[in-house]
Amino acid sequence: MFGPFHKLTTPGLDQLAAICRRGEAPPPTHALQQIAGPAIGDELRECVASLIAQGWKAPQLADVATAIADGRRTTNSADELFDLVLSGPDVPGIATRDTGAMMHALLAEAKHEVLLVGYAIHNAVQIFEPLALRMAADPSLRVWFCLDIRRSLNDTSLAADIVRRFADEFNHRHWPWSAKPQVFYDPRSLECYGGQRSSLHAKCIVVDRRAALVTSANFTAAAQERNIECGIVLRHCPLVERIARYFDSLCQSHHFIQCDIGRG
Repeated sequence: MFGPFHKLTTPGLDQLAAICRRGEAPPPTHALQQIAGPAIGDELRECVASLIAQGWKAPQLADVATAIADGRRTTNSADELFDLVLSGPDVPGIATRDTGAMMHALLAEAKHEVLLVGYAIHNAVQIFEPLALRMAADPSLRVWFCLDIRRSLNDTSLAADIVRRFADEFNHRHWPWSAKPQVFYDPRSLECYGGQRSSLHAKCIVVDRRAALVTSANFTAAAQERNIECGIVLRHCPLVERIARYFDSLCQSHHFIQCDIGRG
């Protein structure tokens, strides 16, 4: 009955559960294709349609997908701890998925903390909206960003002015909601001389220090939905914790500085 469910990766099962918990029954065909890839996407769609015709509801399908995923995690096999996220044109035999879909599936798991690290962001309201809604629903959720605030070529402004302009743009073009994440940056990116300047070029998302997406994708619509990008989902807690602790330490040791983005 649930054969195609068992053919999904564990992150794929998590994505399916997240979609079903939003009450989408049946889930959109394009979403199932993103979860399963071209190889088993049609088989999964037919399976879900058959289950719904038999009276299964979306929350029940979500429970099944979650139960299978949780059962797998007890095995600690490499296939369950690491998963590729390849975004781009479909090719036969290779599963692809939008980076944005994987990002939103991970954010749906968050219960305590979300860390986003990024280099470039552009008109990111749609990308960040699911996270903003989670923050509004759960004020105890800790959300913090480490972002690159850079000095443009030939910009001779004071560093404080560049940071202020970034904060204004962040509030108006990326995060217009009242509850704000903490935002940190590397002050070396604002050095006037190229030989001293550095960039925060990493891109990753860490959820509850239990799962992380490390990716080539920036927080832009093109990167999340259209570009050819390559990433990996980690569910090996020691590695995930190591990523979070590194950025936490950069902030605690004042290598990174907090940007005052106000309250919107």
